[in-house]
Amino acid sequence: MRRLLYVVIFICFMDLFIELPIVTPFAMSLGASEYQAGIVVAAYSLFNLFGNVFGGYFSDRIGRKNILIVGMMVNIFVLFSYSLIDSVGGLIFLRMIHGMSSGMLTPVAFSLVADLSRKEMIGRSMALTGVSIGSAAVIGPALGGIISSQFTYQAVYMVLAVIYIVGLLITFFAVKESTTKEERLQYNTTSFSALIKRPALNVAYISSFTLMIANGSLAFGLPLKVTALGLEDHITGMLLSIFGITAIIVFASKLNVVYTRFRSEDLVASGILIVALSMSSLHVVSDMWMMVVVMLMYGLGFSLIFPSMNKMIAQNTEVYERGKANGIFYAYFSIGSVAGSFLSGVFATYFQFPFIFIGIILFVMLCVQLIIRKYSKIV
Repeated sequence: MRRLLYVVIFICFMDLFIELPIVTPFAMSLGASEYQAGIVVAAYSLFNLFGNVFGGYFSDRIGRKNILIVGMMVNIFVLFSYSLIDSVGGLIFLRMIHGMSSGMLTPVAFSLVADLSRKEMIGRSMALTGVSIGSAAVIGPALGGIISSQFTYQAVYMVLAVIYIVGLLITFFAVKESTTKEERLQYNTTSFSALIKRPALNVAYISSFTLMIANGSLAFGLPLKVTALGLEDHITGMLLSIFGITAIIVFASKLNVVYTRFRSEDLVASGILIVALSMSSLHVVSDMWMMVVVMLMYGLGFSLIFPSMNKMIAQNTEVYERGKANGIFYAYFSIGSVAGSFLSGVFATYFQFPFIFIGIILFVMLCVQLIIRKYSKIV
């Protein structure tokens, strides 16, 4: 059953990646200005945050499987509805609902994986979720671009709806509920505020926020760097693929033994340091091959952080509170993504490239994490 959960996670993240190349041009084809197109993009991310918290909370209360089914059914309805949209206002409204329903799914799916994993294998299980996400990151944008160029923007959402129907059938017939009735009755034992204040979880939350600041900055700033070096636009996609493939190799190969041999906190700290150095290096590299080396470094750092911070959530929560904790965790994820893009835009406006300043922010966040570990006696 756990293998099928990785398919479900792949589908959930295809939702994000398949539409990356088309959201802005779709909005502008309906008459949106650049400012309005930005709102269309931001609406999804903002309501994704609310969906994360909502989905996590109710998965503790009424069960993981039930929330997955409800979220997927709403998503299917929303995705088919894109074919009816003919105005910018309608698109923004639909993106709000879409962000909410999609946001419900991620913390639930990760809670299921953690619930069903043996304690000593949680790190490897989380690495395999990284394979699912990395695969979606490589396949999704290319698929979205091909479908939209051959057909229409709406056709991309129709294809995604069909993919979600497959996910719904898998969830309904093959995924079992991972919580018991007794555990669900304890859903209110731990409050959100208690989970937010728990030091071990705070390290994971900060790691999530930090990683997504870097990812948001990379998505914003890398095309600018490629253009400034006089390289063709498709080089941006190639460089992003290098980072994704590097991470997948670590996740899926025997290298993933690091997630069981070393402490998650140490792996996360090492990964943030590598990512910070990578971001800072992007500011000064002067040719494509140097950028390839930097993206290999970035992929390595990402591969150390992602499974490890998810493992920290699993190891420091009980089943009846894990959904809420994952909801908070992925809310930090969403906030970090928005913050990374916003800060990069500000820095690029005044300094051409945002990377050195984002690198400094990552170093600061690493210091914050280490201070929390020191004073909370998290070795």
